[in-house]
Amino acid sequence: MPFLNASRALATVFFVMAVVSFPLLGQSYNPNTSYRNEIRKASWNALKPETPKKYRLLTSMVFNTNQCFDLYEKAAKAYEWPIYEPVTILTFKKVIMDEVVRGSDYSKAEIETAYQNTERAYGKGSKDENLSDKELQKKYDPIILEALWIATLNEFSKGKDNEVISLARQRMPNKTGNDVAAETGPKTTSSKEQNRKKSEIASSAKIPGVSDIILRTVTNYGLNGVYVDNEVSILFDNGEILTNPSQPLDELNIAQSKKKHPKRWNLWKKKGDVLYVTKPWKNKTYDWKKWFKLRPGKKDFKISGRYNTSDAFGGATVINASTVSFDAQGRFAWKTVKGGDTSWKPIYSKSSSAGTYEIDGYKVTLNYNNGTKEAFFFGLYPKDNEHFVIGVSHFVPVKK
Repeated sequence: MPFLNASRALATVFFVMAVVSFPLLGQSYNPNTSYRNEIRKASWNALKPETPKKYRLLTSMVFNTNQCFDLYEKAAKAYEWPIYEPVTILTFKKVIMDEVVRGSDYSKAEIETAYQNTERAYGKGSKDENLSDKELQKKYDPIILEALWIATLNEFSKGKDNEVISLARQRMPNKTGNDVAAETGPKTTSSKEQNRKKSEIASSAKIPGVSDIILRTVTNYGLNGVYVDNEVSILFDNGEILTNPSQPLDELNIAQSKKKHPKRWNLWKKKGDVLYVTKPWKNKTYDWKKWFKLRPGKKDFKISGRYNTSDAFGGATVINASTVSFDAQGRFAWKTVKGGDTSWKPIYSKSSSAGTYEIDGYKVTLNYNNGTKEAFFFGLYPKDNEHFVIGVSHFVPVKK
């Protein structure tokens, strides 16, 4: 079975954990086989879209039966380690993710520290105390499966696939208290957590989870010769990079974005002033030597003037627009290009392609006269306030 090779890292982890002596919490569960089948299938359906295509077939064979759990149990039982205890499972996940990300095994001391930290965070007053066996299984079986999934992918890739490393990095536990106790398998975010994250997005350059937001000029080659584009990239703290975001960051659905625009998501590292960007889908690394910081607009920042873009702007209300007018009172109006030479006079109060605007940090909200409201990524070029980005369109002032 393919999983026999993929399990070597798991067995090693459990061996080290067995050698180190930990106090155990009494909360545990006895898994039900039939219910486990349902959980395994649901977990694989959630993880399958994120599984790199080159490993998808082999990984599906691993998750086709509950044998993956059997091997997990055997590796633990061989060293008399109680498996179905929440702290053990949470520690197991942390160790797997950390080892894959850093590319080396945990030492005995690190295993001990990881367990003790998890135990403290989990706490004796955990909400799990009132859960039934079935509820505990529903909560913690997916966590085991997610750890097994990452370990399997890492083994198939021999620890050298940046896409797998990125998947592990996204799932590295970094929580305390009841957040640790509430951790689930395939990652989801509650509406309460989403709202909390939205409230953290401020008008400053530093956004939680974001290392930097940059602008760079790219030379491309097409049928008509050489052409130059400007592109924006978001450098996330976890080592991922997103190029040309359209949505504001507080509304960005990362999972959907990766599914819709997989090639916009890559990996980055910085050495000195040089950014090294790895594109897993090309299996190449590029050095970005020239780049600039894109600036946020202060809350209630205003633009005044008429601006053009070579990248036609589009949204739910306006499609294929190349010219926009803003004023200091907070109003805007688009000129929609539908062919031919169309005369244009901004009618701020009546036009359905006009309305009011609000800028707050890296976000601009357009409130149209017809009641439609849209928000886009926004950023100011380094040199002045006359060059800016809305969505993926870059605007320059119209020459007078």
